[in-house]
Amino acid sequence: MAMDDPVKPSGSRLLKVLPEVFQVAADTSPAMRALMAVAEDMQGPVREVLDRIHTVPDPRRAPASLIPFLSHWVDLDWLTLPDPGTATADSTHPGTIPVARQRDLIAAAADLSSRRGTVDGLTRFLHLATGVPGFAVESVPGEFHIKVLVPADAAGHLELVGRIVKGMKPAHVTDQLVLLPEPGDVG
Repeated sequence: MAMDDPVKPSGSRLLKVLPEVFQVAADTSPAMRALMAVAEDMQGPVREVLDRIHTVPDPRRAPASLIPFLSHWVDLDWLTLPDPGTATADSTHPGTIPVARQRDLIAAAADLSSRRGTVDGLTRFLHLATGVPGFAVESVPGEFHIKVLVPADAAGHLELVGRIVKGMKPAHVTDQLVLLPEPGDVG
């Protein structure tokens, strides 16, 4: 484009919010039009982020890079961030929760928090974190001990299940994990 080819500055979103002297100058000055074009280009990425800002607090629509932040926001970072002692950044590590499961946990965080320390809350938490149904918790009143019955389909998640049980049960209660056999197995 030649410098005497005027770019129609009236379509500029930035120019509309500047004082009138800049708007008049942009109509007559190729240098001002060029400056406005550069300023518009520089603001493009920021504008894109601001256009999507409503998705940030929604765990279902937030970018995957924000999931650790949202996890911390609802006090689940103790579970979803890698354990510095055992876990790695590799999502295939047994103690790592896939992003889709983290999204489910964050979305249900208020309900899970209100049911913390209960059998129903623990079984729902285990189901959401592993994606495997069929967890059960046996508790005898007055014994301060729970037995968590882990479905055979969750055998690959035992480390994760143990972390969840330790984090969600009352501190004075001891726990035991029991891996259930496959439905067709005779044992």
